[in-house]
Amino acid sequence: MPKHLRFRLSFFRTSSCTAASALLLLAAAAQAAVAAPPDRGPDVTDAVVNTFSQRNGTVFQGWPTPQAMIVLTGELDGYIEPCGCTGKENQKGGLSRRQNFLRAMAASGWPVLAVDLGGQVRRFGRQSEVKFQSIADGLRAMGYSAIGFGPDDLRLPAEELVAAVAAVGAQPTPFVSANVGLLGVDANITPRFRVVEMGGLRIGITSVLGDKEASQIRNDSIEILPAAKALASAAAELQKAGCSHQILLSWATPEETKMLVKLYPQFDFVVTAGGADEPPAHLVSMPRTESQKGKAFLIELGHKGMFAVAIGLFNDKATPLRSQRVPLDARWGESNDMIRLLAAYQNQLESLGLTGLGLVPIRHPTGRRFAGSAVCADCHKKAYEVWAESPHSKALTTLEEQSPRRDSDPECLSCHVVGWVPQRYEPFEGGYAGMATTPHLAHQGCENCHGPAAAHGAVERGDVRASVIERDRLRQELVLSIDTPSGKQRAMNNCLECHDLDNSPAFDFETYWPQIEHSEPKPAPKQSTPLETAGGTARDTAIDGSK
Repeated sequence: MPKHLRFRLSFFRTSSCTAASALLLLAAAAQAAVAAPPDRGPDVTDAVVNTFSQRNGTVFQGWPTPQAMIVLTGELDGYIEPCGCTGKENQKGGLSRRQNFLRAMAASGWPVLAVDLGGQVRRFGRQSEVKFQSIADGLRAMGYSAIGFGPDDLRLPAEELVAAVAAVGAQPTPFVSANVGLLGVDANITPRFRVVEMGGLRIGITSVLGDKEASQIRNDSIEILPAAKALASAAAELQKAGCSHQILLSWATPEETKMLVKLYPQFDFVVTAGGADEPPAHLVSMPRTESQKGKAFLIELGHKGMFAVAIGLFNDKATPLRSQRVPLDARWGESNDMIRLLAAYQNQLESLGLTGLGLVPIRHPTGRRFAGSAVCADCHKKAYEVWAESPHSKALTTLEEQSPRRDSDPECLSCHVVGWVPQRYEPFEGGYAGMATTPHLAHQGCENCHGPAAAHGAVERGDVRASVIERDRLRQELVLSIDTPSGKQRAMNNCLECHDLDNSPAFDFETYWPQIEHSEPKPAPKQSTPLETAGGTARDTAIDGSK
């Protein structure tokens, strides 16, 4: 029994209240506690709830217990967890918070029906295959009743998709689609629709991939039927099932989704892909004809899994429906189950390694190689000292200290080491390849902004002889000045490769630059030697970085 209820019972035993009165009050207190609307995950303090309620809005204020609660998610786009680079408290989303949110509703006695539009990944390749499997396992663990497919999901190899979505023992697959057939529609790996009974209601769900998106899929092992034609059969079956409510998950543009609903107006909750980065604060009603009963709503979910949309169904003629946009922020805490799942995912990435993940280094646009930040220290002492005292010099350490650690994840490494393409998660030739072989390229170093400096360093040290013209050209290639509008814009663009809205939402160049300001006066002209004036030697071939 909770402490506050034990206290109340003790109080009543020592007061003049009758035992019957005490029990009535105790029952009322217990009922109120159970019926309290969910506003946080386990062990989350009032201070945290207040902070994020002020920042992102309160949830479920004044809600009674619903007859059934439909929770809609989707368009995760591969964001299995916020990166945490700038503090997870500054970011929304992630499966860990999502599970705690679903559990908070169940703990309040709210019957929950979780449904996902699809779109778990946004790229293809071995890492996306591993990630899709991990996400599918996570959604199963959360008890999702129906999950659709997004177009990038279907660009993965069919055998990987089948392994991830097929039924496990007696547990049916949560994936449904009216028009997508893995290994062909007749293989029946996923059902065309599902009917779920909850709170005395029958709720029917189906999903489709829009024709425009389907036309872009090139996967011979996946059969995709025209959306409108395939939906006819599923819609008819849902009508026969006597559903109280029907949900259509439509991975299509809002315009194409509206066209489908005109053909099949029986759906009262229509979830569509596309739309803004955040869901609307309130449900958007769809036009209905006089012959069509009830209301229908077009629901957008936003992107990257940062929000859930909750729809409460009530046995109340005055207010039969309520909705809530739910930010998946720090008020929900972290689920240990999902943290373990994330750890298993990271362990798989570590086991596969960069080669196993199919990452082939690409040539840098300059053709040059990287030297590491320590090489800069001799000539650029002040700048190096600023860097050494900045978070950039500890960037890889932040991944190593994450729980679970993420220093084998290419999607994280690309902004925490030297010599990667940040937004494509690919290494350059000669870039960081692991602490065993390239420890000098650990952390976010000088060359990520100024460019590869191996040739420049070799010339300045005298390891390679070069003409004055060549020496000065190598120097000039690495200059990044903010003294001109174009130079400043170039510097800002470099920063935004990693300090984007996902990973560094509060980034402002004017605020951040003074923290790492390391401008240097132009170097005085160096007295050239006759050899330098005349040109280099055969060893100059190393300048272009080909060796």
